[in-house]
Amino acid sequence: MSAPSAPGQPARAYEVLAGELRRRIESGELAVGARLPSEIALAEQESVSRSTVREALRTLQEAGLVRRPSPRVLVVAPEDARSADEVHRALRRSRVTFRDLHEALLVFEPAVTRLATERADPVALRGLAANLRAQEAHLNDFEEWNRLDQEFHLSIAEASGNPALLIARSPITDLLLPMLGGFMVSPKLTARALRFHHRILEEMQVGDAEAAALMTRKHVDDFRRGWELAGLDMDLEVGAIDAQVVADVGRAAAAGL
Repeated sequence: MSAPSAPGQPARAYEVLAGELRRRIESGELAVGARLPSEIALAEQESVSRSTVREALRTLQEAGLVRRPSPRVLVVAPEDARSADEVHRALRRSRVTFRDLHEALLVFEPAVTRLATERADPVALRGLAANLRAQEAHLNDFEEWNRLDQEFHLSIAEASGNPALLIARSPITDLLLPMLGGFMVSPKLTARALRFHHRILEEMQVGDAEAAALMTRKHVDDFRRGWELAGLDMDLEVGAIDAQVVADVGRAAAAGL
């Protein structure tokens, strides 16, 4: 990201735009949850380049004022979500790689699933089943499927009954969504992941916590396998992923599975 202007120097175009959007958010003109216009629309409205818009939006995202619930959508973040955004920014500053993320998921996801299996009530299990039905209906709508995928895993964290685990999972979701938006671009990949989701839920429904945790671990490792089949570097920084490159190799991975 470009460095901010030095004191006494005129503000850069992206800083001016970011400042105006910040004012609109803080005044309530742009309410919590409101969707921001697209890059193209903002560029036309403000008579600036798309690169200026992109830099301004990145500034707002790093400040925790906006969130990205899907790869192409930015919305105004609630104030109580900004502590999670601080964690998210720390992860990006730490130059987290896919290898780091995979290791974290291997530690985190099976343990959360084990706890959720022990504590989930019938309402939570029905919610997970409804999510999988929605995934089934959107196997070719990759943006929506990716959102539902992360909703499924967040719902498992919620079913654990431990709010600290849910808060900890949210920034991981923020890291995963842009990457998944590029990688999961084949119905073969979405259907494969959905089969793992069904197996996880089946073990949760019968109350087998260890089997549910094991299936979650296999799911995380299968994602790594797809990444490697695609020829992607395990040490690629998550924050530096080129979506088009990942999309190309995601299709290659689907062909190899």
